Amino acid sequence: MNFLPKSAWCWVLLLLSLGLPSRGGDLNKNYFVATKVGAWSEYSLTSPDGSKSAFSYQRSADDDGHPVLELGVKIIAGPGKDSKSKTGYTLPRGFNFERDGLNYGRFAEKMTMNYAGAEMAVDDKTLELIRQGTKDFKGSLTFESSEKIDGHTCDRYAYSIKIGGPAPTQETGKLWMDPSVPFGIVRQAARATDPSGKLVVEFDMRLTDTGLNQALAATAAPATPMPVKKAPEPAQVTLADGFKAGRVGMDVEAVAGSAGKRLRLVLVNKTEANLTVTVPGGEMQFEVDSPVNTLRIANAKPAQVAIPAGEKAAPLVVEQRGARGIAEGHCSLSVYEGTPLFSGSVTIGNLPK
Repeated sequence: MNFLPKSAWCWVLLLLSLGLPSRGGDLNKNYFVATKVGAWSEYSLTSPDGSKSAFSYQRSADDDGHPVLELGVKIIAGPGKDSKSKTGYTLPRGFNFERDGLNYGRFAEKMTMNYAGAEMAVDDKTLELIRQGTKDFKGSLTFESSEKIDGHTCDRYAYSIKIGGPAPTQETGKLWMDPSVPFGIVRQAARATDPSGKLVVEFDMRLTDTGLNQALAATAAPATPMPVKKAPEPAQVTLADGFKAGRVGMDVEAVAGSAGKRLRLVLVNKTEANLTVTVPGGEMQFEVDSPVNTLRIANAKPAQVAIPAGEKAAPLVVEQRGARGIAEGHCSLSVYEGTPLFSGSVTIGNLPK
């Protein structure tokens, strides 16, 4: 990939962040019903520093059952002005857009890049690095409200995610989603900061046009009815094991007036099967994402909590232990592929003795 200048690489990597939403990321509906073979959407992306780019997303003809996405970018103003690039992603056969669309870059099996008329396949080692550095929105989206924007009736979601790699950042932003639009996105606005809090990038991406390439659409194979799956049997897990395995999430809120001494705890079933969670009596400790880091709670008596697939349980009120903890606010805590995740807004402070 040495033929790509640094400025173009920045925009290519940004493409990975302008993802496609996923139901598994706390979205409340399927926003991909219009993302059929041949469907395309175009966007204008602007930044406060005067940079401006045009983005295009297209679902191309499948490759032997493997969905193919093509993402193009033209830099209109700023570093790399007038440069163009196109990136192709070949996804696994049967890729589930509804569930995994937002994180499509993490699933790419093959990737090609075209810049200044030269096309090349991305080697396996580089592709793995790209997959690892792709933003992961799973479990980090929070529905805020429905509103009309740019002529579309949208659902607005907020998110806050950590981005790893050699230059880690924290990105916060909002997504406006409409299932009638190919790729679902009507607008995305976000800003990212480095570990010191310094602004790294800020952008606002807005939909400008959509359509359907009829020639590509004609290549789509007729949909094969999915076999009816037998509902999974209910499962049972302890809270500690379920949380660590990513099967159980926790919505945590400081009880008003308790200064964090008491927490309202809502368990979330992150699986596609009914789940019974065993919550022991006494103290429990969970290693979670910052700023909480370690959550220490105590439950008055043991409980068995039955949670339907993908649903939330009735709240439990528990004591928060330790010298410092969540004094105010609300957050969602979970684990995805072994990585603790945090979303929400809390104040960390000294707890009453």
